[in-house]
Amino acid sequence: MEENAADRRVRKTRDLIKQTLITLLLEKDLQDITVSQLAEIADINRGTFYLHYRDVADLFREVEDGMVEEFSRYIAKYKSYSAFLRTPVLGDLFRYVAMNGDVCRALLRSRESAFIARIFELSRPGSPEEFKRYYKQWDKEYCDYYYDFICYGVFAMLRRWVETGMKEKPEQITLMVEKMISNCVENFK
Repeated sequence: MEENAADRRVRKTRDLIKQTLITLLLEKDLQDITVSQLAEIADINRGTFYLHYRDVADLFREVEDGMVEEFSRYIAKYKSYSAFLRTPVLGDLFRYVAMNGDVCRALLRSRESAFIARIFELSRPGSPEEFKRYYKQWDKEYCDYYYDFICYGVFAMLRRWVETGMKEKPEQITLMVEKMISNCVENFK
């Protein structure tokens, strides 16, 4: 029983430290955040911070890794399907971002974040044959170009949506992005 209480306290402390980092990242760059600032705002001492993390960059990596790991579950689910279902994938992406708005906004505004690039690489079909399974009309020779073009277009839309306060519902932004992708894909012949 006592061990569970200790585990719960550790989780609460780690969550508090992470939330404090996210709050700070919404205001300033990662390189400008110090352990002292973080500890003061979280109302913990520096020693408590160092019990859990080596430095602020270590904490940042854990936050980003957690987001990538969580989103990779969505990717794995859709990669197991025999046909690629673009709208459900996009819908899950935008709903996920909406549910994790502050974390995503903090990661997207951070120059040190590789969150989106990591998600794109996890999602990338592994072979020309897999590309063909998802997009029958794509020329195998140029699959990576097509994929990058579409992904970075989705990223630009995602960033704009997040930066403007996510005024549209995830379903609205999903349909808008799906229309744009469909128009592009139809012309990749």
